Amino acid sequence: MSLLSIEFAAFFMLLFPAYWALRPWPGAQNALLLAASLFMLWLANPYFAAALLVFATGVFGVARGIAQSRHEKAKKRWLGAGAALIAANLGFFKYHDFFAVHFPAPLQEPAAALIFPLGLSWYSFQAIAYLDWLRQRPASLALKWHELVLHLGFFPTVTSGPIFRAGLQKSVEGLHAGAAIQIQARRPRRLLNPALAVCLILLGITKKWFLAGALAEQLVDPVFDNPMQHAPLTVLTAIYGYTAQLFFDFSGYSDLVIGLAMLLGFHIPLNFMQPLAAHNLREFWNRWHISLSTWIRDYIYIPLGGSRHGFARTQLNLLLALGLSGAWHGQGWNFLLWGLAHGAGLALLNAGDALTGRRNALAGTAAGRFAGRLATAHFVCLAFVVFRVTDAESLAAVWQALAAPDTPWATLPPPHALAWLALLAAAWLLCRPLAAAFAACVALMQRLPVLAWALPASALMGLLIIVAPPGVPGFIYAGF
Repeated sequence: MSLLSIEFAAFFMLLFPAYWALRPWPGAQNALLLAASLFMLWLANPYFAAALLVFATGVFGVARGIAQSRHEKAKKRWLGAGAALIAANLGFFKYHDFFAVHFPAPLQEPAAALIFPLGLSWYSFQAIAYLDWLRQRPASLALKWHELVLHLGFFPTVTSGPIFRAGLQKSVEGLHAGAAIQIQARRPRRLLNPALAVCLILLGITKKWFLAGALAEQLVDPVFDNPMQHAPLTVLTAIYGYTAQLFFDFSGYSDLVIGLAMLLGFHIPLNFMQPLAAHNLREFWNRWHISLSTWIRDYIYIPLGGSRHGFARTQLNLLLALGLSGAWHGQGWNFLLWGLAHGAGLALLNAGDALTGRRNALAGTAAGRFAGRLATAHFVCLAFVVFRVTDAESLAAVWQALAAPDTPWATLPPPHALAWLALLAAAWLLCRPLAAAFAACVALMQRLPVLAWALPASALMGLLIIVAPPGVPGFIYAGF
């Protein structure tokens, strides 16, 4: 059931009053959320719900081992074993069809037929973070089995994140307790800033349904399907458009689920902060897919040694961490190449800092910051090309359309592509005023009576029904 479907809207409208009718009893609210989360997985495929229950049971067993251990070394052994098993399980399901051809003949067909459990990537990351969080805390804070299943399978986040970690996190309203404390809380929950929550939901739907969908239909898909038929500036516009499509798709989903969670009384982590306004690649990773980038930092980069063993080792650790991040996105060479490109970009940025003796040397002037923004945006857009094309032949066609085109660079794109280029450039230049406009909309909603919220919301939804592409769009990151 897609979060953008009429069926989900009906499901949430039934869940919402029943959930808040149980406000005096947070435990009963948790039970209802658990049932709703399992129901949504079961509706997609009963196997998905069963996979979550089996996975959570295994994690629960490791958590008990950590909680019952008296010495730090024993806790670390349990954590290491649990993390290894979780990583092996994730790797098996993510890459089983890649290795199936090397299995004995009788096992090849059943191995290739295995289905990747929905949400496995996201709740695997959350499980490792939970075990590490528990290692550093009293056993009394360990989640009960049903609480752990809810934490891992919470329906707003299970499909495509954000990664809802057990420990302290930064949400749209500042620093807050993580999933474990929020689930265990025995004080009655409350609606969290409902005006902001509703505005985030509407913004998320607009980004995901209209902007990402329209970009894909009108610009990205037609050009990438046959780049050599288009002028080089049109191909470059489509490359910009694909990065914008990814951003609108994923940040729109994140806005939507953050808003839904706030209406259920939960703070979940902020995932995007105007990433394409970053003036260097380091800042980009502090703003893009924040819940994943911080997870990579805490559970891959720092355990590898971080920046503790000299300059050269630090750059190697960056390459390994970002390479693994790329490999997580999929089994193709293209994803690994994307991760390594970002790792190399960060290493070059660090080398530049070392040579100049200043961190973020370009940020000292307005012109330097703008040049940094421009260079970073182009690096990010060009690197994302390998997300859109999955084979070397298609990638070569895109680069040939840019480097050795059949038509000159002076050839203008068709009017619709030129319009998209102008809109994307304006949005990139005006990202701060656009953020201020959203804040003004939230402030306006806060001043209106709650019953009057239906008017602007209905007007926006009616407009989207008219202008958005037909059908219910899928979420790109659900496949990772």
